[in-house]
This record gives sequence, C-alpha cells and structure tokens, in this order.
Amino acid sequence: MENADQNESFLPDPTAIVQHKGGFKATWFYRQLLNGPVPKKPRVNAPELWPGDPLRGHELLKGIFSFQSERYHLTSAANVPAQASANWLSWFHSLAWLSDLKALGGTDQGVEAPYFAREWALAWINAHTTWSYFAWDPTITAERVMHWILTWDFLTNNDASGLFSKSLRKVAGRDARHVLRSKPDSELGFQALRVLKGQIFAIHGILGGERRQQNIMVHLDQELGIQVLPDGGHIERNPEILALVLRDLLQLRSFCAVAMGQVPACLQNAIDRSAPMLRTLRHPDGALALFNGGQEGKAADLDLLLGQTDPTTSSPVSAPYAGFQRLNAGSTVILMDCGQPGGPGHNHHAGTLSFELSFGRKRLIVNCGARSGKNDPWRTALAATAAHSTLTVNDTSSAAFALDGTMRRGPVDVTCKRQDSEIGTLVETSHSGYVNTFGLTHHRALFMDATGEDIRGEDRLTGTGGEYASIRFHLHPDVQASLVGNNNGVLLRFDSKSKQVWRFKSSLGDVTLEESIYMGRVGEHRRCEQIVVSVPLSGNGALIQWSLQQSSV
Repeated sequence: MENADQNESFLPDPTAIVQHKGGFKATWFYRQLLNGPVPKKPRVNAPELWPGDPLRGHELLKGIFSFQSERYHLTSAANVPAQASANWLSWFHSLAWLSDLKALGGTDQGVEAPYFAREWALAWINAHTTWSYFAWDPTITAERVMHWILTWDFLTNNDASGLFSKSLRKVAGRDARHVLRSKPDSELGFQALRVLKGQIFAIHGILGGERRQQNIMVHLDQELGIQVLPDGGHIERNPEILALVLRDLLQLRSFCAVAMGQVPACLQNAIDRSAPMLRTLRHPDGALALFNGGQEGKAADLDLLLGQTDPTTSSPVSAPYAGFQRLNAGSTVILMDCGQPGGPGHNHHAGTLSFELSFGRKRLIVNCGARSGKNDPWRTALAATAAHSTLTVNDTSSAAFALDGTMRRGPVDVTCKRQDSEIGTLVETSHSGYVNTFGLTHHRALFMDATGEDIRGEDRLTGTGGEYASIRFHLHPDVQASLVGNNNGVLLRFDSKSKQVWRFKSSLGDVTLEESIYMGRVGEHRRCEQIVVSVPLSGNGALIQWSLQQSSV
C-alpha cells in the first residue's frame, strides 16, 4: 500500500514473538539444511500492488531509515540503534525499504538508488549469515522473501552473473527454505497467515517444488477458516489487524493468479468476507475505530486497499462473530464493541461494551487508542477499561491478561441483542467481567432514533458488590466541552462559532469533566477531555440513564 507506514506494522504486538536463543535453528547444522540450488531470477514476475514511497527513498539515500514515528541515521546494517522498537526492527529486517528505493526509478537520484540498494542489501546479508532474533523470525523472513522477489530485477539490474547476484541467490534460497521449515502457529494470530503467504512466495517465486503446494494450500484453507470469521471479522478483533490481513490476502491473490493461473477459492472467499467488514469498522472520516489495540490508520491507505475489492458487497451492520455493532442514522454513526476480549495475539484491551460516535466526518465520542511494545509506558494504561467509553467498577478493568495473551479474568459471557425499527435502533448488551471480582453484571442499552440526533443510553449493574461505578465518555481532541445546569449535563461542540451542538445529560450521579488522552495515530499524543458520571454502590447495583441529543443554539 503506497505510503502506508501503519499498514506495514509487521508486529503490532512485538511481545507475540516468544524470546528465545534460537535453539536448533541457530546451529551450523541447520544452516547447512538451508543450502541448495536457486534459479538465476524469480520464477515468476510478481505484481507489485503497492509501490514504495519515493520520499522515503530520498531519505534512504542520505542514510536515514524512517518508519512510523522512528527515524534513525544508519552507518551499518549490523549496528542498529539500541533504542529501536520491535516494529522498526521488524520493518528494517524485512527489507521493505528496498521498495522505497525502487520507487525512485524515474528521478534524478533513481540512477543512484540501485547502487545504494545493493550496497545496503549486501551489508545486511553479510551481517546476518547466522541466526539472530529479528532477522530470522519466520514472520519477518516471510516478508523478506516477498521483497527479494519484488525488487530482484531492480537490485541486479537484470545481471544474473554478478557477485551481488550470487549473494542474493544464496540468501534468497536460505530465507525461502527457512520459511518452508517454519510451522505457522495459530496462537500468533495473523502472523501465522504471514508465514503461509511467505511459503507460497517461496515455492512459486524462488524454489519451485509445486508438489508441496497442496499441503500448504490445505494449511492456508484451515488457517483462514480459523482467523477470518463467518461475518468477515478477524479473530483478534482489532480493526487495524483486519486491514493488515486483507492487505496480505490481496497480495497473495495477485501472486497466485500469476504463479498458479488461478486464485484458490478459500482465499477469494476470505477476501469477499473481510473487505465488507473492514468497511463496517470505518468511521465516516475514512479511518478505523479504536478497538482492541488498533489505531485509526490512514483513510487514503484504506481507500487504496479497499479499491482492490468488490465495492458492490454490502457491509454488515451487525457482526455477531466479530462482536461489533454499527448504528447508522442521518449523519450519525455509532460503532460498539459487543464481543469477548482475548484470543490469539497479545495486545488485548479491556474495552467490552465501549462505543465510538461520529457526526458527519467528525468524531465525538472515542476510545483513547493504543500503543504496542512491552516497554511503552502507555501500553497498559491504554488497554485498561478506563481508557474506553464504557463503565468501570472501583476503577478496575473488566478483564486482565497474562503475558502470553491469555485472559486471566474477564467477561466469559457477553450477550448482544439488536432491534431495528422505523423509530430507530436498539442494542442491548451485557458482560460478566465484574462477576468474579465484585459479583456484578454490567448491562448496557443503546438507542439511536431514525434521525441520528437523539441517542439514549442505559447502564445497569445487577448484583451486590462494589463501592462505586464510573461511566466514561472520552471526547475527541477536536471537541469542546463545558458543564451546564447543576453539573448534570455537558454542552459539546466542534467549533466555538458553531450553532450546532450536542447536549449530554445524566439522570443520576455527579457529572464531571476530566482530562484524558488521545493516541489514535502513530506518534500522536493529544490531550482531550472525558465526561465522567460517578455513582456510589450500596449493595443493590445501580441504574444510570443518559442521553446525547443534537440541537442548535
């Protein structure tokens, strides 16, 4: 995808890779198993759906390797910055930056680009002849196999007999055999699909041996059945990861069409399911909702991605397998998380029953966003229930997860019922995330009328535990808020001069405006506000009703 940094996020959750010392794969004997013949050039001309970024290519010629919000000046392929994140390291070792250099072909510096690319590619090859954690990880190696194929002619300048070409053939063969010897692990979530994609590129692009194809296609069919749900959602329930999966599937589809002369039915079926679901999870501004560790992404990149799919398929408003509901009326859109947290992957959020609201192309109610990387100080805070627009009890998250991503406690029972009628849409949900800790069940009902200008909510706790409950409505940084009445309401507007406002009211509890944070984009850290409705609990649960209504002033 052109200029799509966040869609090249190879490890949205870097801790998904288990730290180890390489084991057998770090031995001399294993490296000998990876030797073998390689053709002088790729066996097929792989189509490049999304060319690289020439602006990054210009920076690369100056030695600046920039990915997402990280920018480093490198003088060696062996000594990368110690402070580099796992995402940056994954991008660097995948050699995705070769496509950025290739994109300079038509510029004055395009003549210099192949020489620079060969110099750095050879430096990388020489620095990683033996096992290292990131360079040899199967997911990253799978991406590198694809980039070797896509940039082969650019790197060799169609010279198959040069010294560099010999080094390229050797390392491409090694990487291809390494990927083929790697077993995709469903517990790693979408990364298992990346390994399978790499295996298909390895067979048809570098090594040959189509007799192995049938076994890989069986695994692909099985993995797609596990990961792409019947309604098109992804099992990790992260909209951003769904976009990454669709991108991988489209790349694989175009490659299979050329290499095999046909597209596997399981692959096309997964694309046909996941594309409409991705549209469902977009706000009217074109970017994604912030659920389960995902960020907004870039609207232009998502347009480019979905432009490769069938635009006539209708997007679901109710996705019971993925656990999302979409309410549309007038200029208002509500997206709601009604699913159980957890599953494969490791960047889980305790945001069950949270929702986001847009009016026109502007976001009003949001979740706070996400950060990946176990060393990011914001990661844990953003994963907490309090960072989502939903209810908390005693400021405790409704779910907690172990280091391996499994849910230690949380809502094992999440219900959702939807009713659409002429007067509007009602979604009634509940979760059991507070049953074990406080003996409480959270019920949330959300109604939006047919105009989209009148939204009613009801948050109910049934049970006898807890000391207090808080309902949070995080506001987008572009929203201006002020308390009205006897502190039981808030006036919301996008512009101080606008006569169009939203009025928030609560039937119970103390309504306050508090500071919040919005981290919905890569490198973004914006201050915002949140509406907080707090109520004491005295052993009989609680019922809090609230409303959001549009009006003019």
